[in-house]
Amino acid sequence: MKKRVIMGLLAVCMLLITACSSTKSVDVNILATTDLHGLLPYELTSYIKEEKSKNTILVDAGDFYDWGKSGSALNKCLDLKCSYDNYKSSYLEVPIAKDMKEVGYDAVVLGNHEFIKSNKFQLDNMVSDFEKQDIDVLSANTYKKNGENYIKPYVIKNISTPEGDVKLGILGLTIQEVGQKYDTLKNGDIKPKSEGLRDFEGYDGTLYMGNLVENAKKWVKVMKKDKPDIIVAVVHSGENSKETKYPGNNIQELAQEVDGIDAIVAGHTHKEFEQHNYKNKSGEKVIVTQPGKYGECISKINFKFEKNNNKFNVIDKSIKIAKFEKSEEDKNSEKLADKFFNFCYNSNKTPKEINLSDFTPFDWDKAYAFDAYTSPEKIYKTIGYKWQDIKKTESEDMVQMIFMKNNKVVCNLYGYEYYLNSYFEFDKSEYKDNTITIYPKKNDRFKFNIGKPLISLHFKHI
Repeated sequence: MKKRVIMGLLAVCMLLITACSSTKSVDVNILATTDLHGLLPYELTSYIKEEKSKNTILVDAGDFYDWGKSGSALNKCLDLKCSYDNYKSSYLEVPIAKDMKEVGYDAVVLGNHEFIKSNKFQLDNMVSDFEKQDIDVLSANTYKKNGENYIKPYVIKNISTPEGDVKLGILGLTIQEVGQKYDTLKNGDIKPKSEGLRDFEGYDGTLYMGNLVENAKKWVKVMKKDKPDIIVAVVHSGENSKETKYPGNNIQELAQEVDGIDAIVAGHTHKEFEQHNYKNKSGEKVIVTQPGKYGECISKINFKFEKNNNKFNVIDKSIKIAKFEKSEEDKNSEKLADKFFNFCYNSNKTPKEINLSDFTPFDWDKAYAFDAYTSPEKIYKTIGYKWQDIKKTESEDMVQMIFMKNNKVVCNLYGYEYYLNSYFEFDKSEYKDNTITIYPKKNDRFKFNIGKPLISLHFKHI
């Protein structure tokens, strides 16, 4: 009897010991893009919406601000800022802030384009627009002239998992050589001839850039006080290469010289690679990825943790890249925009009338021209299915035309006509339920001329 009792007690003790020492694993993912240059392709945003979950954070490593797609709101925004003096000192909303919020971005890092495509006033407003969308804007090595950080150097995110919150530290860093100008010497070498951002036009000494690696050392130590479980550096800088003589790409040095960083997202050079492995001074592995350019791919950094005695420990980390093929519809839209531009500037003969089907660089059997402000729901109903992420035109100076072939979309001409180098004029009486249906060689005849504003094509339906 005593033997049975003892054996029973031993079994209970073993169960208790096993329960107390058991480990449970969880995953945390970081999705990362870089060098979008104003482009958020549908294939990219669809992937993000499928992958984004409570245990996933989405970041960008800079140069998200640029001209973007022809005719886009960002295209218009940047042109107004660059071309008209009154917009250099008055507020103009940066539309990509709302777009990136809608996609699900949590943090972005300033790249060189955010600086050189703005002046100080415009940059301040851009940062404010992102912060209004609850998107953290980071750069640990950007300083005001008094030595204070211009924006947040890092952020700590609590990532929800079934075993509790994982603390993720995100450190933002920007290439030091923002706005740097160089002289080329006789031997082909280069020599700096400016102080970079400090004396770049529009900044008047208000900001300057610090050394990327030294600032990483400084701020990782500060971040450690918050006891993050992992630190990911999101950096607008690439790996050093013999292909370029310009300095500033310090990813190898950052990975090897700065202890405490678990993974790095690189950018700036438009290179694409899935995972490069380095060892830091403590002999710990640092994984690095660079997700190309223009939203053509995205990196997914995966951390696997074991929770033991209320502490998360990394048991594995890896990176995969997802690549996206541009759809034929988007390729056709680009071809049409290029045709407009090239015809404006390179055509010697201008016909007085033209069939639109003879002008377009793709085949179609039906097209819809939608009146301004027509809702996406109405457009989807007209074309017969939900295609991509159509947006309504927000003003009378925008065009929305969808070309079909065998009941499938082959091109969507959308945007501000001024920035598409093309104007389409339809009589209001032609619209039936906000839509004009056009068929090749039946009712696709337009009066045609090259005119102003700018040099642009004018199509008047007849």
